[in-house]
Amino acid sequence: MTTNSQASADEQSKRLTEVILKGDEIDAAKIARELASGRTEANDVVDTISETMNIVADLHEVERYTPEQVSSCERAAEKALDALRPRLKLEPRRIPGRVMVASLKGDPHAFDKTLLLTMLEVGGISSLDGGEELSPEELATKVSALKPDVVAISMLTSLAAKGLLETRSRLESSGIMTRIVVYGRGTGSLPEDSGTVVREEDSLSALSKIAEILLAL
Repeated sequence: MTTNSQASADEQSKRLTEVILKGDEIDAAKIARELASGRTEANDVVDTISETMNIVADLHEVERYTPEQVSSCERAAEKALDALRPRLKLEPRRIPGRVMVASLKGDPHAFDKTLLLTMLEVGGISSLDGGEELSPEELATKVSALKPDVVAISMLTSLAAKGLLETRSRLESSGIMTRIVVYGRGTGSLPEDSGTVVREEDSLSALSKIAEILLAL
């Protein structure tokens, strides 16, 4: 990539961040598509979208963004992700097993859940949308009923981390030892020894860990 084209891509990436922060669904999809149609890797554009949604979470935490604004940004981010979908580069694995992806109460948005569901589908791994804003009781009940091989939980806040620990306790008391993969910046609030819980940095590393667990079953 030439210096000029790199500068242009950088400007477009900044613009993508701006329009998502404004909740502009049309421009978010348009710019994401243009970036991926150029010389920018679609996976790099996904990183930009994810980083932008972290900014949204920060703005919500300091009460600069209302829940309605967060929802608007999330819709714009999802439109951008939809535009990138045909260009995502993930090796299809067709690994047997089912993964339930969910988020807990306390997280301001569930974009990371949507992103992982997309990656699992593109990667050929069977997935279930477990829902969002779940209480520990609701999540434990869904795991018990659906019996996934792995549960993946996106996590942004310490409140969600507390909910996860309660969920794990509920599952273990019922004799359910399903592996749980948590990912996102909220995982830093979890204790080092979290039993059946595996911590990963982001959606992509969570995808790799999920594949590793399923292959070992």
